[in-house]
Amino acid sequence: MIFEQGLDSITRNDHSVVTVGTFDGVHLGHRKIICDLIDRAQQYKGLSTVITFDPHPREVLLQEKLTKLTTIQERASILSSLGLDRLVVVPFTQEFSQISPERFVTEFLFEAIGLQSIVIGYDHRFGKDRKGDINLLNSLGQRLDFSVREIAPHVEDGGVVSSRAIRNLLHKHGDIVQATKLLTYPYTLTGTVITGDGRGRELGYPTANIRLIDPDKVIPAHGIYVVHVDVSGIKRGGLMSIGTRPTILDSKGVHLEVNILDFSESIYGQELTVYFIKKIRDQQHFDTLDELRTAMIGDEEISREILEHSK
Repeated sequence: MIFEQGLDSITRNDHSVVTVGTFDGVHLGHRKIICDLIDRAQQYKGLSTVITFDPHPREVLLQEKLTKLTTIQERASILSSLGLDRLVVVPFTQEFSQISPERFVTEFLFEAIGLQSIVIGYDHRFGKDRKGDINLLNSLGQRLDFSVREIAPHVEDGGVVSSRAIRNLLHKHGDIVQATKLLTYPYTLTGTVITGDGRGRELGYPTANIRLIDPDKVIPAHGIYVVHVDVSGIKRGGLMSIGTRPTILDSKGVHLEVNILDFSESIYGQELTVYFIKKIRDQQHFDTLDELRTAMIGDEEISREILEHSK
């Protein structure tokens, strides 16, 4: 897959079949668009091209920090696996946001990218104040000789699939199973193993404390999760705790800790990727460490059973 990041890196191709959007998560709804895009590019003997933005336009326009399901690198990897020909990453700035819808299509898509056909989602808007829509595209398409195709929303379990809905499933509810269904792959967090306070080892469950590589990724709701952990290219079963550790009186802040089952090597400083499988319980307060230890024994039993079925 061709990867072009930044306006200066763009190479014009007159046979580009394009779609535009953030595509955070590359979920079922996005895949409906991407698959149509790739099929259309093959029919046109063109170059299937996704144009995405970094940072998210809402962060620039509304000055709000938005957590994300995927980094640009993760998005690129997923899109490449789907068979996309080209990914163009556009730095989204205040200046870029002021481009009129007409200029965005004529100067950016048609002249800079090279537009033969465009595929868009049912709710796509573009250009200054998001005033560009399907009607403008159809009008410009007739004038500039490119085709336009609009894709209907993807509905799953009675609701339209969206990145925002999946973020809520993860962050508010920790509903890993439903999020996985809508993403079509396990949600992941990647981080570096840092030194903790050793409480897990005292309890008989040594944990790797994780500092996220990208702190803007969505952190699932507080609780205990069954996970797979990629350690030096090998996936191992484990349990991840996310929360404030309410039983530990001097604990501060939110901790991300993973207990890798049947593993005792020192991995301080190494990078781990955690693949979420299922949440098994909420964060709980226990009156004593013995009660916490008993709960952890139960968590391990449940996790081993889930891991066995997930193979």
